[in-house]
Amino acid sequence: MSGRQVTNRIVRPILSKTPEEARKGVNALYREFYRELEWTMRAHMMDTPIAVARQKLKEEFLKNKDITDIRVIDLLVVKGRMTFDEIHNYWAQNYNIYNYFDYTDTQKKKTAEKNNTFLDNFYKSSD
Repeated sequence: MSGRQVTNRIVRPILSKTPEEARKGVNALYREFYRELEWTMRAHMMDTPIAVARQKLKEEFLKNKDITDIRVIDLLVVKGRMTFDEIHNYWAQNYNIYNYFDYTDTQKKKTAEKNNTFLDNFYKSSD
């Protein structure tokens, strides 16, 4: 026999004591993001449609739907609140917000326009 003992640790909760409280915190954060989303997109002058942004918000929350540990849920809620504050208070720049989105069609058009300089067209015509 080895001298190893198995002990149960009692951990203190971060914010929530029950799964229901944790779920309420997640739902409250989702509602805050959802309500703020349209203003954020306009204030940051982003070219992503609101419907796409709402779908992406839903995807980001559903990524973590299988997590059951209350402490992990609380930690994710705290991180989400920090992200919310960063975006709302303009601490996050547009490129930080675009990291949540895929490469949009509008961005592809802008990149294509940048590549349509005189020399680019000249090189294409000589091929």
